[in-house]
Amino acid sequence: MLRSTERFAELYDRLGVKFEIVYDILWREYQRMVVPLGPAMFDYTISEDEARFLLSKFPKALLVRWTDGFNLTDDYAKTENNSEESWYAVICTEFKDLEELSVNNRSKIRRGLKNCEVKRVGADFIARNGFNVFISAFERYKGVKKPAITEKEFRERILKMRDFEDIVHYWGVFHNNILIAYSENYIYDDIEASYSTIKFHPDFLKLYPSYALIYEMNRYYLRDNKFQYVNDGFRNILHQTNIQDFLVDKFKFKKAYTNLYVFYRSYLSIYLKITFPIRDILKRVVPKLSALYTTEEISRRQNV
Repeated sequence: MLRSTERFAELYDRLGVKFEIVYDILWREYQRMVVPLGPAMFDYTISEDEARFLLSKFPKALLVRWTDGFNLTDDYAKTENNSEESWYAVICTEFKDLEELSVNNRSKIRRGLKNCEVKRVGADFIARNGFNVFISAFERYKGVKKPAITEKEFRERILKMRDFEDIVHYWGVFHNNILIAYSENYIYDDIEASYSTIKFHPDFLKLYPSYALIYEMNRYYLRDNKFQYVNDGFRNILHQTNIQDFLVDKFKFKKAYTNLYVFYRSYLSIYLKITFPIRDILKRVVPKLSALYTTEEISRRQNV
């Protein structure tokens, strides 16, 4: 078991998040799914009986979702037919210094570093100062409503992270000593730093805070602390923020392809079998079903 797995179990206890540790893997509920927590490169393959057991432990979950990992030595190629319709994590294994980037990118990073100061900060600081950035960031997201969370609730959640700086890192971006962006990163030993939550205040985007933040975090994790890779998460099928395209284009992140597996509750499995042929119609009629059908499409395509 990873050292970080035990620490995340302690953190989830404090947060009141339900989880189960099965075969040294921590499983949690996320958006009505049961998913593993840990480095994306790991193989989390389980049997149908094990998936059924997990669903019995999470009565509100509709499905169990897992992946079988990727190998950093084979250019992340998991299947012979990788495409934009495949499943992947967006990762970077090597820090690129300014001289290794395009002239245009170098210019924007330099402007970002000149306009902004980027540094590690504590949970206390984000709890006191991060809510305005957090809530304002949603103004950029098309089709995404601002979360129904109060500043008090935001502060209370972040403060619970105070004793877990070994597995949850906070970074702040400042302009004239004002917080204009921040990142919440999950740390899995020295294997992966997951850029879990990144928020930018829309009023300051012209200062290039995104360039400064990613550059400094990549330098810290990949060059200074020798992590195997940093990860911006799996392919986003819920809404588009363009952050993953930005990372691939500007900072040489790559798509690490992996097979996607899903095990549904019996009634949902029956529903999908019946309605899958008319899914395009149902997606338009009930947009909330789009992510479910897209997940099923990817799973079927990769596991024929």
